[in-house]
Amino acid sequence: MEIRRAALADLELVAGVLEEAAAWLRSRGIDQWPARFDREVLADQFRRCDWYLGREGARAVGTFNLWREDPEMWGDRPADALYVHRLAVRRSHAGHGGELLTSAERETRAAGRRWLRLDCSALNPGLCGYYERAGFRRAGTRAWRNGWVSGLYEKEV
Repeated sequence: MEIRRAALADLELVAGVLEEAAAWLRSRGIDQWPARFDREVLADQFRRCDWYLGREGARAVGTFNLWREDPEMWGDRPADALYVHRLAVRRSHAGHGGELLTSAERETRAAGRRWLRLDCSALNPGLCGYYERAGFRRAGTRAWRNGWVSGLYEKEV
């Protein structure tokens, strides 16, 4: 998989990967992502963070984004980390998420940051285990008013 920074022109490709992943999650009873991602919200995110797109030939097969800060989830922290969100792969490329994480780690090092951080559902043991096997350690949890509990994970890179 070739992974490169995405441009705003890639928005529909990114949305396609995200929406396929969301449909698969819903088929497993996990309702954490919308069925359709709001294009205006995605366009705003393209201006505020760095999106990446994994491709096999011309086909978009994976995506993630990196933020320079995430105070809503992690609070005020020193500028020593990047924060990965919306990591997703098409079902045809299940098992390739590690390549996306490795790319995120490379980008974190290139930015001179010490940590790569992420959050996921603390109530999804399969997903938590996936990140732990990838070398992330749980740094805490964050409970939300709606009952959602996020596991906070970080990896020194």
